[in-house]
Amino acid sequence: MASQHETGDAVEDPRKSGGGMIAAPAGAVLVVLALAWVLDLHVRLGLTVYDEQPLAIAAGLAMLIAAISLAFKLGGVFKWLAIALGFALCAVMVAIAVRYPTLTITAMMRPTWLVAISALLVAGLLILVWRTIGLTLAAIVIVFIAVALFGDGLGVPSMGFPYVSIYLLLDPNALLGLPLKVAVQIVVPYVLFGELLRLSGGGEFLTRLCLAAFGGFRGGSAKAAIGASATFGTISGNAVSNVVGTGIVTIPLIKRTGINGAVAGAVEAAASTGGQLLPPVMGAAAFVMADFLQVPYWHIVVAAALPACLYFAALFLQIDRLAARNGLHGVPADQRPELRAIAAKGAHFLIPFVVLFITLFLNQSRPELAALAAVAALVVVGAIVPFEGRRIGPQVLLESIVETGRSAAPLIVLTAAAGLIIGLVSLTGLGFSVAADAIAASGGSTFLLLVLVALVAIVFGMGMPTVAVYVVLATVLAPALEQAGLQPIQAHLFILYYGMMSMLTPPVALASITAARLADADPWRTSLEAIKLAWVAYVIPFLFAYSPELLLGGTAGGAAISALTAFLGIAAVSVAFAGYGRGPLRPVVRVAVGLGGLALLFPPTLGPLAVGANVVGALVFAACLFRLPAAVAAGKSLKKTV
Repeated sequence: MASQHETGDAVEDPRKSGGGMIAAPAGAVLVVLALAWVLDLHVRLGLTVYDEQPLAIAAGLAMLIAAISLAFKLGGVFKWLAIALGFALCAVMVAIAVRYPTLTITAMMRPTWLVAISALLVAGLLILVWRTIGLTLAAIVIVFIAVALFGDGLGVPSMGFPYVSIYLLLDPNALLGLPLKVAVQIVVPYVLFGELLRLSGGGEFLTRLCLAAFGGFRGGSAKAAIGASATFGTISGNAVSNVVGTGIVTIPLIKRTGINGAVAGAVEAAASTGGQLLPPVMGAAAFVMADFLQVPYWHIVVAAALPACLYFAALFLQIDRLAARNGLHGVPADQRPELRAIAAKGAHFLIPFVVLFITLFLNQSRPELAALAAVAALVVVGAIVPFEGRRIGPQVLLESIVETGRSAAPLIVLTAAAGLIIGLVSLTGLGFSVAADAIAASGGSTFLLLVLVALVAIVFGMGMPTVAVYVVLATVLAPALEQAGLQPIQAHLFILYYGMMSMLTPPVALASITAARLADADPWRTSLEAIKLAWVAYVIPFLFAYSPELLLGGTAGGAAISALTAFLGIAAVSVAFAGYGRGPLRPVVRVAVGLGGLALLFPPTLGPLAVGANVVGALVFAACLFRLPAAVAAGKSLKKTV
């Protein structure tokens, strides 16, 4: 799921920097602790353990790993200061875990030593967040702390420093709260599944399988990249690491078929970003959402399925039309694997996915148990059936555990900081006042409120991982959307979509910038091309905000009709963007098709006017496509390199 790359590549890999001797055992202990907790090992041993105790140890180990990574990035005297900070934070968190039951009682008296330890630990965490994830999240936490301490002028009851500092450290609603619990208990098993899949050759198999399946079609290399990134992205669950993992193979392949570097990078960035939306795994934010809403995880998956399919349909359609417009062919047969051969060679990798689906959806098991079932299946089949000489043996298993700990550490640090924000919002009641202010600013208009929340999410998300954006905005703005009449699942998915799009939207656009580096292309142009390809992600949240049928929340007939009109609208707008239907289109026809597509996007469940717009849009789209001689520009002059 998430890895160091979700933080914008700010955390340097300790294996490359020289910190592996310390980070490796810490990462292994972190994973073993998480798995033992998921398997209720303490219950089987007859031990009484508060949830906050393993969370505190996990947070301490993650801080140690992050500090070591930072230390070997800085060098000099700061290297040793960072190492000392990491060990100090880890030691304090372990001590808190050991003494947690008594500390909760001691905290009521607010002794000076506990206040000092709490304040220093929160400060140390924020230093790590600042140096490894970015200043934005750390600054937001500091602002919320300031509001809690000095909020009288804002109409927020202020609290004393001793109370706030101890609350942030020990209260189950703060640092040791929901986001951290999700990261340790749920995300870690999925990261382990992804690492095992990668080390055993499963990631390479998925990429080759998509290349074999789609590579022969026009624009086949780009279509294969979309398929590979979508498939692997639903496991990794974050955009930037997915760009790195699959883009190393797919981007050069796309460029070799005649597509320029900016578009090649944009394809990979848009597809990898969409992986956070694609069931069955999605990203860490989806697991946090399930706990926020207090619904089974599979409810989130079902609701997200149709919008995700529409998103990837738009990517495929646009690539297909661009390839048709520019006369691009598929990958030559001698450069792509044979489908039957690669499918037979790696068919055993499909078994863990089948197990995951069965346990997660049919048995409706807890997400973490479904992940462990998939891990167990992968270990068994990977040990029995090799992939190009690679088997899952003790060495691969140990390496995957170590890599899981290293990869999960930055996310755990991130979710600990996100827990601070949730705790501060709960402590001050700021969420209610922000929701009221947002509704007042919108003048009571649901549409204006949606626009306001979308803009805030995109701006707020620049330079921040999706899960952090989601946690903050779900805490302070989701109540406003719910008060405006949206169902909770609509409000939270709306926020998730726009928080995710910060990965593609300039000026930060972490996924686009990473893809541009791999493609040796201009980051700004790559970001703009990614926005064009992923345009549907900016539109579809408004559609499901007004039409719960797109989240499969209404009748089956309503969902089918809404899905059909949305797909036709996406197809029409994609044709307009590419300027190519059954042939190249004149500019005026492109505009007409685009407007017809927008008319089709109106959910028919809104009423007769929406249905009328759908009918008009469909007629315009059909007329432009099937009256080809009137629509085609003179000659084939529109052909050019993508």
